[in-house]
Amino acid sequence: MCNEMIKLRQMLDDRGIKWEDVSTVDYQFKFYIHRTHFTFDGIDYSVINGSGTYGGYILFGHNEGLLELMGEGINSGEPVGWLTAEQVLKEVGVI
Repeated sequence: MCNEMIKLRQMLDDRGIKWEDVSTVDYQFKFYIHRTHFTFDGIDYSVINGSGTYGGYILFGHNEGLLELMGEGINSGEPVGWLTAEQVLKEVGVI
């Protein structure tokens, strides 16, 4: 799991925001997406990093270590990528 995802989960914990780990990991095929779901102000958000994500692995290169965010109130529901944990929380209005 990338450092920004770990930071995000800690920042959510620090603010008392419950989150759920809904990651997909398949070691046989070397495919994974770490997913954190949480709700803030009645809106559900999904934050991901991993294979084929905006901020994760680009084909067979290295993991960029950044996060992709999706939620109703963000970018017309379209993903926003290459974010830090702090940028994610700013986008959703937590900080």
